[in-house]
Amino acid sequence: MTTPPDTPTVDQALATRAASSAEYLAGVLAAAMLDTVGQPEKLPSLLVPDLDPADVDRVWNLALTVGFRLGKLVANPNWTPEALRRLKAELHKAGYQAMGDLAGRSARTLGSHPADTDPVRNHP
Repeated sequence: MTTPPDTPTVDQALATRAASSAEYLAGVLAAAMLDTVGQPEKLPSLLVPDLDPADVDRVWNLALTVGFRLGKLVANPNWTPEALRRLKAELHKAGYQAMGDLAGRSARTLGSHPADTDPVRNHP
């Protein structure tokens, strides 16, 4: 008689493998993007190839500001489930369903996600 597999262990192993594969593919995709445009300064043009380069620069600079703000929030989080639910409702009301759903997911997992407890690490 064969022993059935330990489903939670198999599930976790396969989920970990899938996440690792996705990270690998994301790295290859990032390299392909750079290879396509030739230099890092041209990467923003991949997002909006039909937009004037000066406009792309303005949008990219705003995105960098958002990223910097995100880094500060991650280093010193002050989110609460209530705040995230409020922002979810605001996003939904404005028609941003996918973004609102992401905020809602974060509200549901706040305190239980590894990103909430893992120390910030510097990666090369």
